Amino acid sequence: MSEQLKEILSRVAGETLEKLAFMFSFPEDERGTIILDSAVAATISFVGPFSGTLVMTVSNQLLPELAANMLGVDDEETTLDQQHDALKETINIICGNLLPAIAGKEVVFNIDAPVIIAGVEAIKKVIEDHDNKPASIVKLNIEESECDLLLFINGKFTLAS
Repeated sequence: MSEQLKEILSRVAGETLEKLAFMFSFPEDERGTIILDSAVAATISFVGPFSGTLVMTVSNQLLPELAANMLGVDDEETTLDQQHDALKETINIICGNLLPAIAGKEVVFNIDAPVIIAGVEAIKKVIEDHDNKPASIVKLNIEESECDLLLFINGKFTLAS
């Protein structure tokens, strides 16, 4: 089931990035985890038939382009707040599309507001504060930058058919 979950997360993230920010992503299974001292993360939690958290970590160099593409401006014109808002909106949409792909379209989830996590220690703490290992990890290359998605699921769940 973990390979299926990984494929769903990778597909949903790729489609979202392409449609929302006009960015193309490619799986990068061979590389290690993202270097946290040059990254920022966003987290979003959800509750429904199962609960969990989605963590999205991106390299700092990707943020200006993500925000610029979403806002339709040049990279240099985006502020740090706009870049963080773009990352939060991206993870929100990925999570909103991911949950029905996992659990089915009829299932209802409550999704919390996304939160930005900056700094190496804060990102490590968010990742390590879960009682369980991630149900899925997807490593992407986006515009020659790194992006990691970690999906934590509490308890048991079944994939929709």
